[in-house]
Amino acid sequence: MAKSTQKAVDLGELVRRSEAARLSISQTHHVLKRKLDLPSRLKESLRVEPVKWIGGSILVGFVGSFLFKSRKRKRDEVKTLKKTKSSLPKLLRILVVLSKPAVKIYATKLLKDYVANYLARGGMNKPPGIERAPR
Repeated sequence: MAKSTQKAVDLGELVRRSEAARLSISQTHHVLKRKLDLPSRLKESLRVEPVKWIGGSILVGFVGSFLFKSRKRKRDEVKTLKKTKSSLPKLLRILVVLSKPAVKIYATKLLKDYVANYLARGGMNKPPGIERAPR
């Protein structure tokens, strides 16, 4: 019987060791998963320390704007004179823009008169432009 109790003790020890190993592996897995989950870590960091993130983004923006700013080089070449546009096209463009409402009002007035005359003659019974012949 001593052998069976020794086997039971050894078996119980193995079960406890396997449970401890399983627990250790699951805890390590959880820690590793947490370390590799970058989106949730970023969200947590933004939630906990928003001032640092905003300040850092402003600082990076300023540094980036100074580093990547295009520098115009001064050349010793003779600069060509820019052609000046005449004021006539500008004036015509302004006149067209200002006259659009008046043209729309005039066109709607003509359309209303045409429709009123068409309906006064009898509408769809006669084609427009043909008057009733006397009998």
